[in-house]
Amino acid sequence: MKRKGKPKKRPASLPPLGAKEEDLVAQLIQEMGSSAPADILKRVPDPFSAQRLIELLPSEESVVPLLLALKHAFQDKNVGKAVKRAVFRLNRKGVSTEAFFAEEEGPLPILKPVRKDPPLCYIGPVNGAGIRTVVLILHRGGKGLDTGFGVVSDEEGMLQFVYHNVSRKDAKRLTDGFSEDARPFVETSLAHVATILEGAYQMQVRLRSDAPVDYLELRPWLLENAPLLERPMIYDLIPEAAKDQVLSDAAIRDLFDDPLLESWLIEPDAIRPFMKDMYSVNESPIVLTTVQKAARVRAIQEKCMAEIFTAEKRERLKRRLEEMGYLFFKLGQEKTAETSLAAALAAVQEPTVVKANPVIEALLAKSLASYRRAIEERGPDHVLKRGDASPIILP
Repeated sequence: MKRKGKPKKRPASLPPLGAKEEDLVAQLIQEMGSSAPADILKRVPDPFSAQRLIELLPSEESVVPLLLALKHAFQDKNVGKAVKRAVFRLNRKGVSTEAFFAEEEGPLPILKPVRKDPPLCYIGPVNGAGIRTVVLILHRGGKGLDTGFGVVSDEEGMLQFVYHNVSRKDAKRLTDGFSEDARPFVETSLAHVATILEGAYQMQVRLRSDAPVDYLELRPWLLENAPLLERPMIYDLIPEAAKDQVLSDAAIRDLFDDPLLESWLIEPDAIRPFMKDMYSVNESPIVLTTVQKAARVRAIQEKCMAEIFTAEKRERLKRRLEEMGYLFFKLGQEKTAETSLAAALAAVQEPTVVKANPVIEALLAKSLASYRRAIEERGPDHVLKRGDASPIILP
């Protein structure tokens, strides 16, 4: 009687990835169309993530360069098997896979060395003047970490940028210090930070001002290795339906009352002349009825909103709200992120004869309330007088 052979062992299945790795793989799949294979490869942390990425790749010709790069970068038999399965799927779909067979007859293609650790990138909230802090830590080989710290403005460009090589311990200490000042930092992609920095740089160029030398040193590498975003990151995180939510006045007020938007007030020099006019209405010796006074004050407020919030200013407000939406989402405040995004889309709307722009109106109301408190505490002469010695005092 013929002895039965031992049953063949089934290949071990891929161990489940953690939530962070699954999110990273999903993000890499989404970025395939806009990122080069080498850029995606640098962000794949280990063979398990590589296997998962290969399994999820679509059976399209565009994935061939990435498959080749993954095959050469990870000398792991399970990654190799995953690549073979992917090639088989491509063949069944009629996609050309000659590149995989041609390389067996010649030398392996020269690839850039794989960075063991992906870049670490952080951003802080946007304040009321459009200023924020960014940090990037690059593992580019050699001793120490290439670390960049920047303070940028969407109106004034690069206020500060320092870039140097530091030890891991110093990089953490500096990042913690920046995070404490910026309150809070959230992690983001290299492309996101590059887009923020390059936007500030272009503003610097428009203002005909010199950019920090350290950024000019980093800029060529950054533009080569981090494709700039075509749209704000928040649009990849929030479902389409959430973008069209009905935005109530109460939701806008709650958004502007959030502690992270505490400094979001209209600039003192911009609002001061209108506040003086409103204050004059109530102090005028001319006898006006309560209704007449209210109508006069409302007319001044409408003029204030029209003159301060030009189309360019509204567009800038929109971008700030989009960036804050991303920050809220990363902090786990998804509902606030949705409101911030809806407010961003509403901020650019033109006011009508019967209704003002609700986002701008809420920002004006918040600013007036804040400056009125300052008047009550310090008196109108101190608050409304223009000059370095007696500005409007911010709370």
